[in-house]
Amino acid sequence: MDYLHHFQLSEDPFRIDAGERFDIDLPSQGDAHARIDRAVRQGKGLVLMIGGVGSGKTRIARRLYEELEEEVFEAAMMVVMRREVTADWLLGRIGQQLGVESADAEREALIAQIYERLAIVHEDGRRAVLIIDDAHGIANPDTLAEVCSLVKLEYEDRRLITVVLVGAPPLDAAIAANPLLSHHVDVRLGLPALDREEATAYLAGRVEVAGGNAEILLPGATAAIHELADGAPGRMNTLADNALYEGWVNGRTQVARSDVEQAHRDLGWSNAGSPDGESEAARPAAAPRPPKPAQAELTDPLGFEATGSALAASAKNLDPQLDAVFEHRSGPAASEPVAESPNTVVMDFDAPVGSAPTASRPVAPLPPAAEPTRIELDQPVDAPPKEEDEVDDLFMELLDD
Repeated sequence: MDYLHHFQLSEDPFRIDAGERFDIDLPSQGDAHARIDRAVRQGKGLVLMIGGVGSGKTRIARRLYEELEEEVFEAAMMVVMRREVTADWLLGRIGQQLGVESADAEREALIAQIYERLAIVHEDGRRAVLIIDDAHGIANPDTLAEVCSLVKLEYEDRRLITVVLVGAPPLDAAIAANPLLSHHVDVRLGLPALDREEATAYLAGRVEVAGGNAEILLPGATAAIHELADGAPGRMNTLADNALYEGWVNGRTQVARSDVEQAHRDLGWSNAGSPDGESEAARPAAAPRPPKPAQAELTDPLGFEATGSALAASAKNLDPQLDAVFEHRSGPAASEPVAESPNTVVMDFDAPVGSAPTASRPVAPLPPAAEPTRIELDQPVDAPPKEEDEVDDLFMELLDD
């Protein structure tokens, strides 16, 4: 595609159905995989893995399924596609997944068929493992109780099956609300969101596998992808792909934060799919922006504000490097110390009106002004001033004349 070639990418780095080459090792997901793998190999009964939309829980479940050796495990994986699942429907599908032929329609008979099949697996020296993805679709008491009944099946004092439920927070809430169900959970793990460092490594790794340079994503763009996608790898993939397209449309050689924000607006995402399950309605609403004046000339007759905004927008689009500078100036810039003269006075503009200014150092007093010299208007400018007795003698001479 044109936008991929524009960024010198040989393939789409953020495609959801990418192959194993795009599996980037992440510490948090590696830890989750190790914990769930340990639970299965130790023969735990009910294992619960909870993660938000796009958190990577399906990827971990799929990896677990593929790594279970056939000579050791009889593994099956199913995805709940229905919005509402009844206990009877689920039990029939589980029987099919475990290899039950001609599943009986009656519940008791079907459970007997499942038990017989699990006993055969046990006698073969293997252990049955059932992974149910998108298990929040069965988050109702009756269906979950049916799953727990399978976990209690035993043969020669050993459990016959390990059930791994993989789902979103509603599944966790449904189990926690029922003490009888939560009692059967042997291992529970929550899949955390990626932190900033993991997210950066993940995005860079995907770009490099696709033959590109990780620097096509400016630091501000990477930060925005992590923030707006809630640190969920799946959502990050979708947002990053749309941001690449926005960068191409804007003629950039590097994706900027503004491209990510535009892609986020176009997707119309809310926080309903965040890893913590919190909906956007539950979050405090942002303060509304004040309305703009109907006519700009009423508040800015010379157009300085509009001109300045246009210049700033133009400068931000001139060079991706300038855009990076804009992205990192999230706080006030550190001011450089200003050289002060001995009489410098530092004004505190936050102080109440009428208060005295705060001096950075004692202010040197001004020297006293000299006494002004009195000069007679009738005498030459350079002549010294006359004494009073000389003035009297001159006055008398004029009278005699």
